[in-house]
Amino acid sequence: MARNSAYYSLGKVKSLVKSGNCSINSKARVTARNDFGWDFSDITNAILKLQHSHYYKTEKKYDDPSVFVDYYRANNLMGENVYIHFRVENDCLVICSFKEI
Repeated sequence: MARNSAYYSLGKVKSLVKSGNCSINSKARVTARNDFGWDFSDITNAILKLQHSHYYKTEKKYDDPSVFVDYYRANNLMGENVYIHFRVENDCLVICSFKEI
């Protein structure tokens, strides 16, 4: 299900990061480290720099169609071209993928 705008507001996403309500799955951590040399704080700083223009699409989560996942493609985000997707569950931002475009 593609949409014209993100399911989760960037304001809410950034607020969750700032309040520490953010989880990064192990695959996203490994690819961020391997692709960019980034750690948890680099990833969260990059999320805080996302813009509406970076939004790519929204889809339902493959194993739970009641949950939506927002996808972003950001060129030159902190000097890197980054592909990110995340969802919000139980008032926590869950970063599922974080890798080089």
